[in-house]
Amino acid sequence: MPGGGGLRKCKCGEIYLLWEALKMGFDAEPDTPRTQHLEAADLPHAVNSPNKAVELAARREYWMFLNHEYRDLYRAYREAEDKASQAKWEADWLAANPDQRSAFKKGSDWLMLRKPEGPPAMVYKPFSVPPYQPTQHQLENMTRLLELVLEGGNEPYGPDMLEVAEIYRELGRFDDAAEALRQCPEDDRGTPNQVMEQMLEKAVTAPVRYRM
Repeated sequence: MPGGGGLRKCKCGEIYLLWEALKMGFDAEPDTPRTQHLEAADLPHAVNSPNKAVELAARREYWMFLNHEYRDLYRAYREAEDKASQAKWEADWLAANPDQRSAFKKGSDWLMLRKPEGPPAMVYKPFSVPPYQPTQHQLENMTRLLELVLEGGNEPYGPDMLEVAEIYRELGRFDDAAEALRQCPEDDRGTPNQVMEQMLEKAVTAPVRYRM
């Protein structure tokens, strides 16, 4: 759930972070312009900032932005697989449970608006994802992002080990991802951790969706 990372663009063209801005001792005038958010076109410039805090936040946003094209492919692929598996489930169930009602029973059910018994909900839905092959540009961005996160001191809070595990996973460094996952606080583990474990077991590098 990206929130822009606090990145803002100055009139002079430089990029800064809200949490690094100085708080003045007076209120802004009513007509003071709002801070300017970054556009996607600003990110290639922002990732080259000499300010490591800005670079980290920008590379995190760039990481998510560069995956947008894959997300479109992912959604279409998942929708097609869900439809195909549901259709097969229903067809197999109907083949194993043919409608044996008499003509009279079918007619009375139709008049009473009673629907015939249908297949139950699927117990297990097949799950796969389309091939994910990050570009060299994406790999370089993730590698540098990981360095900045693990370096520490470039943002107000310490490394989020779940994020670290995710970057390692997308880089294909599964052992490092598993080790980072083990370092997540015990009381902060939930669905994302479980999904991560499953993806590591299957050696999947692709970004995946999940329900909380």
